Amino acid sequence: MVKNRITLSGFAGTGKSTIGKILAEKLNCKFVSVGDFSRDYAKNKSPDINEFQEECKCNPEHDKMIDGKFSEECNQDINIIVDYRLGFHFIKDAFHVLLKVSDEIAAARIQKSNREKEDTDIDSIKKRNQAMRQRFIDTYNVDFADENNYDLIIGHC
Repeated sequence: MVKNRITLSGFAGTGKSTIGKILAEKLNCKFVSVGDFSRDYAKNKSPDINEFQEECKCNPEHDKMIDGKFSEECNQDINIIVDYRLGFHFIKDAFHVLLKVSDEIAAARIQKSNREKEDTDIDSIKKRNQAMRQRFIDTYNVDFADENNYDLIIGHC
């Protein structure tokens, strides 16, 4: 049986969800996003995703719970496309892809997506990305921005 297990990683606005949905349709796979999973979880904890990210800095147990449950679900599926920054670390037997775009492109994409209650200016997005990167380094000792973690890097500047 051919396995279609692909993880997509990258900073906010790199197109993980958009590309993931296209790939899922083309490959006839399930698409899941840790962002959607986290936003659902955050609704019960914080008024918006930015405040939830701040809470996660102080309480890494939020990240560990989300990553544990999400990765368990993903590792059970054979045909799955996963939007997950830490997919390379938690999803086994997968092809791991890092997506990269300029800060300007990322900000424009996020602004277009009309995400509720998210700061969408370039500086806020950069700060959120760096805080998330550092949080994962502190929590798991892994850097999702390290290109050595991936089978393929796709960049657009």
